[in-house]
Amino acid sequence: MYKFIITIDLLPGTRDQVLAQAPTAQAATRAEAGCIAYDFYICTDNPDRLVFVETWQDEAAHAFHMTQDHTKRFIAFHEQFHRGLVFETVNIASGEKV
Repeated sequence: MYKFIITIDLLPGTRDQVLAQAPTAQAATRAEAGCIAYDFYICTDNPDRLVFVETWQDEAAHAFHMTQDHTKRFIAFHEQFHRGLVFETVNIASGEKV
């Protein structure tokens, strides 16, 4: 499983523009083979911060996703509104030392 969190700090007042495009990107992405979950969140303490949580079957499924036209369009659209972006891969905590 390949899971990550993307935190995007947006320019003030641009969140609604990005979120207006999100459902189309979300539907197309969820229909892709290998997509387990693809969700967007708004931080409760910072309305200009979006959090994307994605789970893929494996890194190859995500790599395929990154080649799709709908993905490229959505990224190109929301990048113009970024103040900052953090990409973090995460693993399920099992209690074992990694």
